[in-house]
Amino acid sequence: MNDVDGKIEKFLADLDRVWPGAYAAVLFGSAARGEYLPGWSDINILLIADQLTPASLRIAREALADWRESAEAVPLLFSATEWRRSADAYPLEIAEMRTGYRLLRGADPLVGMTVRPADLRAALEREFRGKLMRLRQGYAVFPPGSDDLTEFARSSASSVLLLCRALLILQGDSVPAAAEAVIARAGERAGFAPQAVQRVVAGRADAGWRCSEEDVQGYLAAVESAAGFVDHFQIGART
Repeated sequence: MNDVDGKIEKFLADLDRVWPGAYAAVLFGSAARGEYLPGWSDINILLIADQLTPASLRIAREALADWRESAEAVPLLFSATEWRRSADAYPLEIAEMRTGYRLLRGADPLVGMTVRPADLRAALEREFRGKLMRLRQGYAVFPPGSDDLTEFARSSASSVLLLCRALLILQGDSVPAAAEAVIARAGERAGFAPQAVQRVVAGRADAGWRCSEEDVQGYLAAVESAAGFVDHFQIGART
């Protein structure tokens, strides 16, 4: 059992004692796809309880607090009723889960969950536009005299990769397993050169990598192109 699996099993064992048989648990994201990078990736867990009352949350506090300390993350928490009505509110999250997840407890909550393309397109544009704005702000106020842009670029790499996967889902494409292939296909669809984004994403796992000014400029241009592509995307159209 690896370290991630060990943390998950301890957490679920703690939850089993306070929520016996009353919840479903799903692992999703990089850990579920076998792409977990220590120090960069989150361990993403979805919990769906029959009810989420103050009392039920209170008895789970210790388990949740221990999980936050060990995994540096907090699970997504839904009641069963809320989850069944959430596809229009969380289309990106649900689309991301469907690219790779592992059922850990209970009945599979993703069976029968359908994301409407119009909801996914609107959420994806909002996220790309927000990411572009934050990247521009960060780049504009980068400390004068400093030429090491590595951490600035790395800090957004995982979320940009997630958005590239969602862009392919919106297109109706299959989503490759490898991050490099995801970015290449997204670049082909959205009309951006993928190399800078690929270098930034790959650089998360390379302590010796340094991001160049050219890479940051290419990275910004790619996010801008992707945002524009999603903005003009017509539901049902494929390029």
